[in-house]
Amino acid sequence: MIQITREAVEKYIKLTNDQNPIHAQIVPGQMVAQLIISQLQLDWSSFKIKYVESIEINEVINYKYTPDNKVIVSNEYGKIRMKIFKS
Repeated sequence: MIQITREAVEKYIKLTNDQNPIHAQIVPGQMVAQLIISQLQLDWSSFKIKYVESIEINEVINYKYTPDNKVIVSNEYGKIRMKIFKS
C-alpha cells in the first residue's frame, strides 16, 4: 500500500521537467510505475503501462504482482487504476 503526496508529485515533476498541467491534480503514471517496480525490487529493463483510471494525489493505492509478470494497481476499494506489464 502506498500513498503519494502532493510534495512527492511536485518533486517528481520538477526532476523530470514534466510540464503537463494535469499533474497538478493527478499522480503521473510513470511515477507510480517506477515506485512500485522499485518497491517490488523487480529487475525489469522495460515495461508497458495500461492506464485504466487516474490516481489522485493522496489516494491510497495497493498493488499486486502476479506470476505472469504483471502488476495490478488498484485503489483501497479494489477499483483498478493501472496495470504494469513486463515487456
